Amino acid sequence: MKNKILYFLILSLFINCKKEKIKIEKQTKIEQIYAENNYGMFGKINLKIYSDSSYTCVRYETSPNYEKTEKFDGFFKIINDTINFFPSDFKPNYSTKAVIKNNFVEFVDGEFPLKIEIKRNKLKSKNSLKFDKIKDYAIFSFDEKYHSNIYYGYKPKSIKAYDLKQNDLEKLDNILKKCFAENNSKLKDINNYVKQCIVVINPEKKLKFG
Repeated sequence: MKNKILYFLILSLFINCKKEKIKIEKQTKIEQIYAENNYGMFGKINLKIYSDSSYTCVRYETSPNYEKTEKFDGFFKIINDTINFFPSDFKPNYSTKAVIKNNFVEFVDGEFPLKIEIKRNKLKSKNSLKFDKIKDYAIFSFDEKYHSNIYYGYKPKSIKAYDLKQNDLEKLDNILKKCFAENNSKLKDINNYVKQCIVVINPEKKLKFG
C-alpha cells in the first residue's frame, strides 16, 4: 500500500512538473515581430520572430495552375536592430544578417534582395521614415552584387546605396503625384499602386530613384 502511495505521489509530481514546464515554455515564446509581404496572385511571405530567439518563415507561391507552401524555422541573435542568423542562415534567400529599419526587416547579404514589411512590433525599433501620411511605398536597398547589371546610366561602381531621409521621401512622393496627374489618362489612381523604390546616390551626390 505504501509503495502504491509513493508511486502515485511520484507520478503526480512528474505530471505537475511537466505541466509547469509547458506553461513556462508557452510564456517565454512570445511573438515580438510579425512581418508580411502580400504579392497578390503570386503569393506571399510572412515572418514571425519570437522572444526565445527563434523564428518561423512561411512562403506561399501561387499561379493559375500551381501552389507551393514552404516553412522555414531557425534561430538568431539580435543586437540593437541587427539580426544575425545562426547556426545556419535564413533559408528563403540564404542571408546571414537582417536589419530592422523603417518598419521593415531587410535581409542584407542574401542571394537576392528581400525586405518584409513589419505589421506588428513589440521591440523598440527606431524608424527614421514615417509612412503614416505617405502610404504604399516599399523602399529597397541597392545591392552591388545583385544589381551589378543595373547602373541607371552610370558607370559600374560609381553609384552607392543611400538611406532615404524623410524630406527625400516627401519630395519623391510629390514628384510621383505630379507624374500621375500628368498621365492620368494612362494610369489608374496613384493609391492603386505600391511604389517600389531602389535609391542610389551618384558621383555628383544627387539622388536617383529606380
